[in-house]
Amino acid sequence: MHALLMPPYRDMLACSKVAPTMKAISLRLETEQYERLRLMSFVNRKPMSELLRDAVDDYLSKHPVKPGQEWFWTAAWQEAEKAVEAELAAGRHETYDSMEDFLAGLE
Repeated sequence: MHALLMPPYRDMLACSKVAPTMKAISLRLETEQYERLRLMSFVNRKPMSELLRDAVDDYLSKHPVKPGQEWFWTAAWQEAEKAVEAELAAGRHETYDSMEDFLAGLE
């Protein structure tokens, strides 16, 4: 599966090597890339976000982690990351339209 996904996305996933602690990434896809990802999502019966996460994880497993960032890849930290992703997927979060709204939400 990764062989099908990686060639057109290799450049986009290169940002993970620069900042491997990022869990939220923003991708700018061309229409053809988006359609290919959507098709893969349908064929594999997986959400596009899961396909992208798997591709990023595969990429990172083949490239060294920068010194000083090993803590992020420990089993305990990764479990905590998965728990946060589950909270987000369940909709247990708040979204703010501006910094003022965010600060007012803290009060």
